[in-house]
Amino acid sequence: MKKLLSLILALVMVFSLCTVSVLASSEASGEASGEASDEDKPVIGISWKSDSQDYSRLAAVIEAAGGIPVELPQITSTAVTYDEEGDLTEDCMEESGMLKQEYADAIKELDFDETNLAEALEGIDGVVVTGGEDISPSLFADPMTEENEGEEINATRDISDYLLVAYCIENDISTLCICRGEQMLGIVSGVTFTQDIPNYYASLGVEYNDTHRMPADAENRTYARHDVDILDTDSLIYAIVGDTTLENVSSWHHQCIESVEGTDLKVTASTTADGVEIIEAIERTDKTFIMGVQFHPENDCAITLVDGEESLCDYDTCIAFFETLVLYAGGGSLDLASGEASGETAEDYADYPEIPADLEPGEEPPGGFGGID
Repeated sequence: MKKLLSLILALVMVFSLCTVSVLASSEASGEASGEASDEDKPVIGISWKSDSQDYSRLAAVIEAAGGIPVELPQITSTAVTYDEEGDLTEDCMEESGMLKQEYADAIKELDFDETNLAEALEGIDGVVVTGGEDISPSLFADPMTEENEGEEINATRDISDYLLVAYCIENDISTLCICRGEQMLGIVSGVTFTQDIPNYYASLGVEYNDTHRMPADAENRTYARHDVDILDTDSLIYAIVGDTTLENVSSWHHQCIESVEGTDLKVTASTTADGVEIIEAIERTDKTFIMGVQFHPENDCAITLVDGEESLCDYDTCIAFFETLVLYAGGGSLDLASGEASGETAEDYADYPEIPADLEPGEEPPGGFGGID
């Protein structure tokens, strides 16, 4: 009996040693293959919108692209005053909500020492600046009064986004700016701006057909859809898209950049409808990766990743915007001519899901992104 027990114990010890050896070998293999742990993945900050914001869909997209999403805090400045809830006090704003000119001028001085930016962006490798409300025209390089047909302006957020984008430019932080974010990149860079596209069309004597945003009374209102023309083959967006047209982008805006003349921006994509050209993508020519798109690639990514439905704009192309942000945030780069990446790519950072072409509506995609909240 004792011999039998000794034999069983010996077998158990041998099995345990083999298991440890296999695990150690597996870990070593992972290190040798260059698989990155969570600690190695680039951290991507998401711009602050409000204390009640829900960026779970965008977070899922960033995770799928190989990054670690982090919601940034509100960026504040001592040049203005805030109430107990963190909103601008009324004396800093016009009745419409626009930032008063004297305070806008103070913000445009860009005294970063009077902000919380250094602390807020500590440990952040890249930034996504998101869409939202209209922007205070007092922040324009050539300030204007409001001509936005009374649509919402959020001066508290304007200050946060303006300072964030300016800081990213100053420190060459990899940044992807979306919709309002693209507009803010333009405004910080000194563009000429159009406050209302329908009025802009009217000034040209052209009828506007709601190309860029569905009308407010539209049934089942959602994103408008249109194609985008890539204008510059020596550009980040061409390297990302790999073609001269991106079809069926998600669009929801009534304001736009009119001209980048005299700035460090170049226009890389546009949409022409009824003979009127609207800028759809810009990039800073003096920085490594700071670009903006007027459309919403994150929406089409989330339609597939979170909703489990087929997106109208190509998923692989839309996720590539975020994969490229993660690539640059991790110290890599793209060859603009070939679109080939150097450095750690999304495949190195994450085992992100390949989305089947035949995914049925309502069917959850692989990878568990349907459950993120």
